Parts: sequence; structure tokens; C-alpha cells
Amino acid sequence: MLEQIFSSATRTKVIKFFCLHLDEQIFVRELTRSLNCQLNSIRRELENLESLGFLESETKDSKKFYGVNKNWPLLSELKNLIFKAITLEEMQVAGKMSKVPGLQLLIFTGALTNAATQTDILIVGKVNKTSILKYLEKIADGMPRSLRYTFLTKTEYVYRVEVTDKFIYDILSHEKIVVVDKLSKELRNKQLDEFNFKHFRQ
Repeated sequence: MLEQIFSSATRTKVIKFFCLHLDEQIFVRELTRSLNCQLNSIRRELENLESLGFLESETKDSKKFYGVNKNWPLLSELKNLIFKAITLEEMQVAGKMSKVPGLQLLIFTGALTNAATQTDILIVGKVNKTSILKYLEKIADGMPRSLRYTFLTKTEYVYRVEVTDKFIYDILSHEKIVVVDKLSKELRNKQLDEFNFKHFRQ
């Protein structure tokens, strides 16, 4: 969606990166590695965005570093657009992930909901990890740091719930989005009933 708005995949990646890293300055080659794009394309988009006023640059030790111009009058609107688009993209990917065979529980937490948990995505069930990882890469694209994800079998998850495992307890008691839940009704476990599950809706 963003590529259609900004008409360039590279420009989209650059804008998305800086909206998620508002307080950072980055050297052009470092940004090229982070975004996995061609150097000339990145350099061209940086120059365009600087002339537009979104970015500003500073030379340090003969290297040119770029950062967000926080006084740019359209910054707030652009940030809101980027964050709304990221959320929409995540939900679209989540909808596709929910159809992976064998998936019994899928929870977004941690960095995806600003929760203080030890993982960002919990996956429970007998699933093809390659299929899941393909979707996780799409969600992780442009995030400030690498996403943490945890795979558990149904047996492992049930046991951790029964013993009130801190790792699971933190996930269930903090802000989360439950994308898939085929376990709580089946388990009929009172411990699960204590938590308010905000279920995903396509």
C-alpha cells in the first residue's frame, strides 16, 4: 500500500525507517545495509527527502549522516500515515498466518503492542516453521529491532499454563493481540479465564 502512495519501494523503506527511528542519525552505507537496497537508490532518495525537508544532514569525520527534521511541518501527519499503514500490513499478514495448518495459538505481544514481555510473537502448535517465518519476516520489515518469536508445542504450552510459568503469565497478563486461539475453549482451564483476550478480527 505504501509503495503505491510513495511510488517507490526504496523511498517507502527509507521513510518507514526514519519514522521508526526518529532520534537516530545514520550514515548512507549503514542505511543501505539495513534496508538491503542499492547504494545509488538510497543516496538519491535521501537527497530528495532532504530537499523536501523531511530529513536533515550533518557531516561528521567526512561522512554525511541523515536524520529526521523534527521541525518539518508535515512530520506528525506522515508518522501517523506510516504507523497506520504498518498496523494494517501487520493485520493483513496476520490474517494469512492464521490459515497455516496446525496453528493453535498465535499471539502478538512485546514490541508489537508495547508490552514488557520476553517475546514479540508466540506460536503454538505443530506448524511448518518455514511457512511461519515467511510471514514473520514481512512483519519485522522496518521494525526498530529484530522481532523475538517463540515456538511451543501444545503440550509445552499447556504445561506452562498449568504451572503458571512466568514467561506465559507475562504474555497473557500484558497487552496482546490474539490472532488465533483454538486452545482456551478446548482446555477449559480457569487460569486462562483470568485474562482478557483481545481477539484479532479480519
